[in-house]
Amino acid sequence: MSSPLPPVRVEKALELMPELEALAPLRALLISIARPDERALWSSSGPYLTLGKRGVDPDELRRRLPQALHRIAEHVHVLCKTYLEALEARQRGDSAGVVGALVRGGRLEEEVGRLAQARAWYELALSVAEALQDRRPEVEALRALGYLCLRLGQHVEGARQFQRAFALAEAEFDQAGTIAACEGLGDVALAQGEWGGAQAWYSRGLRLAEASGDEGQMGRLERRLGVLARKQGDLATAGDFLRRARERFEAAGRADEMARVLDAQGRLDAQLGRHTAAAAEYREALAWAQRAPRAPGLELSIRLNLAELDLEMGRWLDAEGELRRAEQVAIAANLAGRLAQTYTLMGKLRGAQQDETGFVFFEQAIELARAVERSAAAEAQVYHAYGLFRSQLGQQDEARAYLERARELFDSLGEAVERERVDAELRAMSA
Repeated sequence: MSSPLPPVRVEKALELMPELEALAPLRALLISIARPDERALWSSSGPYLTLGKRGVDPDELRRRLPQALHRIAEHVHVLCKTYLEALEARQRGDSAGVVGALVRGGRLEEEVGRLAQARAWYELALSVAEALQDRRPEVEALRALGYLCLRLGQHVEGARQFQRAFALAEAEFDQAGTIAACEGLGDVALAQGEWGGAQAWYSRGLRLAEASGDEGQMGRLERRLGVLARKQGDLATAGDFLRRARERFEAAGRADEMARVLDAQGRLDAQLGRHTAAAAEYREALAWAQRAPRAPGLELSIRLNLAELDLEMGRWLDAEGELRRAEQVAIAANLAGRLAQTYTLMGKLRGAQQDETGFVFFEQAIELARAVERSAAAEAQVYHAYGLFRSQLGQQDEARAYLERARELFDSLGEAVERERVDAELRAMSA
């Protein structure tokens, strides 16, 4: 009896798959069923295994394919129903209903990571909304586009969409739309490291939310102001904002928002040196995240923060365990960008242990950011961390090359704050 054939390595399997949009679901399925080789797992190379070195069995792929095709058919069916809702709204002369349906179509695409398709739905919604007398549907479409741009790292474009949404909502006395646009503008400023701008927009939104008595919007803005205060080093103010946000969401039983607030509290406690309290906050955040509707991205963020805490405390084994759990969540949910973050942290862990073989994690992270996620912002973050890893090992020429590559990418994205940080590190190396 012949022995079974070994699995095909993921990196080799992906080489045979053309870069076609139609094959994206097959690529996601292939990645999600990849398994580490048991022999490799327990060999000396086990601690350095990445997605590319996992194996995939063609028979298992064949068995899982009908289920995956069924999910794709369901997704297309829901999209078609959404289009029909838009068509019916047009038939009865309900243009706002048309816009709402088109935005829902975009959100459906965004949920499964089809970002270019989501943009097409949102832009179509916007083109319909621009012809309406009621500006609220246009504000909704602009906000959807703004957050998509933010997700893609296109901060200037995102700010432009939120600015338009703010101007329209304010002119129409649309209080909820104005508050939401303030939140979006604050998020863009925060992402760009513009603390003053973020403070102004969040505070303005919070004043409006307090005037309208919207508990959900108040809680979200208080959490954001807490995160901002922590980044600015005002830790007492951060604690006050997060406590108020937590009280609001706990009363409302909002599992996803509770998870976000507890995650932010964990980061604050870590910054205050209260490591035991921080770990407890992260664990509670995970429990809330698991009660929320399926939110793998939220769970991943919390796990990565917990791993960073373990790394900071020198608990290498705990950090490794948490990162491997994060890796599993990212692979199962097809979150390539988050998987790149996970491998970047694994590389950072190896650097802290003065283990130069950690380079394999950075190489895999770059490949994921470039070829799978196609995100220059994610790629820049990996190169930045890779440069610091090389510097930590005393490999200054390689470190400089990776930091310069990170600087080029940040420059191309208009990320002035990140670019300046890299510039400062390059200057320190040359001193």
